Amino acid sequence: MSQIGNPMRRSLSRRQALKIMGGMAGMAALAACAPVPAPTGGAAESGAAAPAQTGGNMVVAHRKEYFVEMETLFADAVQEWGAANNYQIETTTVAAEAFEDFVAKLVAQVQAGEPPDLVYHVRLVQQLYSFGALEPVTDTVQQAEALYGEAPYGQRSTNLIDGEWYGIPYIMSGGGAYARRDWYEEAGIDPATLETYEQRRDAALEVSDPSQEKYGWGVTIAKSGDGRGFIEGVIQNWGGHYTDENMTEITFNSPETIAAVEWLAEIYTSDQFAPMIPPGILSWTDSSNNEAFLAGNIGYTHNAASVYAKAKADGNPIFEQTIHMPTAIGPLGQKLESGGGGQFNIPTGARQIDAAKQLALHLLTPEVFIPISLVSAGLFLPAYPGIDNLPEVQAAYEADPNLASMSAATKGDHPGSSWPAQPHPFFDAIAAQAIIEEMIAQVVNSGVSAADAVAQAASRMEQIAAEMGALEQ
Repeated sequence: MSQIGNPMRRSLSRRQALKIMGGMAGMAALAACAPVPAPTGGAAESGAAAPAQTGGNMVVAHRKEYFVEMETLFADAVQEWGAANNYQIETTTVAAEAFEDFVAKLVAQVQAGEPPDLVYHVRLVQQLYSFGALEPVTDTVQQAEALYGEAPYGQRSTNLIDGEWYGIPYIMSGGGAYARRDWYEEAGIDPATLETYEQRRDAALEVSDPSQEKYGWGVTIAKSGDGRGFIEGVIQNWGGHYTDENMTEITFNSPETIAAVEWLAEIYTSDQFAPMIPPGILSWTDSSNNEAFLAGNIGYTHNAASVYAKAKADGNPIFEQTIHMPTAIGPLGQKLESGGGGQFNIPTGARQIDAAKQLALHLLTPEVFIPISLVSAGLFLPAYPGIDNLPEVQAAYEADPNLASMSAATKGDHPGSSWPAQPHPFFDAIAAQAIIEEMIAQVVNSGVSAADAVAQAASRMEQIAAEMGALEQ
């Protein structure tokens, strides 16, 4: 088994933990909590997966989706397993984004000795591990990989920490850039030729017609998962990054980052690009671009596959006119493709550890996973090559080039937010405090210069790094 993973150099103190969760919100959640109870059960102590005892009560928490049908499919699969194994299972949804309260609440539940037994979420493993909030699940991952092959880089770099797995790879998340093929073709533009950020920006302007409520650029920079992901992608594609590779210094305040922020700000503030900007875009939430795209008002957006899945599920004619575009390239000249996805976690102190492991393995079986994956239209892509290469999955890729494109983009080896460093709780702290979204808002809404806004953001990052002891000395 490959040992690509994350070497966590230190755990966090209580004070450092509060800092990473964004200050007062995390403090309020933890202040009333009892000390962390010791894990119970032989499997937790030995790391060996034991057969699940039949019968009992369980709680399964799963990430809130922007395509609600996926929540129902997931919960139904959990309940079917529970009924077959005599478990009464309560399923509950939890907040989706890093700047929301999922981590704070789960840590509080662990501290109070009342965590769920199994959690499905996307990333955030580094934070939860740093709080001592996760049980190791190496034995279960080994079983899954023995059945379905080695999990991809994006899962290993997030979930494999100091030689132990703390998340069971579940899905790869399709997403990225989506465009209206018909809008571009009407303007005489082949979307396949739009490889760079600048080409896509200019094409979005060309296909816009505000008099017809057709806005070419439906990409938000507001505080949201979509907004942060796009801002971060632009900064990295211009050559900016939070730290150096070995996490010895904050490198965010650089000419490359400033140039990226200036490029972004011009889109949302200049008269030249005003015709392609839909009204209210600076206050959009994660669901706003979905709604605008599905309503036929925007021609290009960055989003999870939920926008594509919802169009398919509803029989929206826009589905047939939607194209998933390959990862864009910036001045850096590299295609920075991340293999992000979701995982199962077992919180520290969970009462049904063995059953949770068996449930996770059940949800990975092809007869359970593939029907959910195919309905998801890219939202739940396979995380293991043994499932990805099954004939029914490959047939789906052949029938829908957008699915194939989304799948290909998840197989990259770009570490994501932390680039060029490996994932670490420090980068989750930046996301939790919405630093880069607030930085862009200063420039676009308040007229602060890009250089000053970047410097202020870098200063905030330095304060967090010092508080966490995140940088190598």
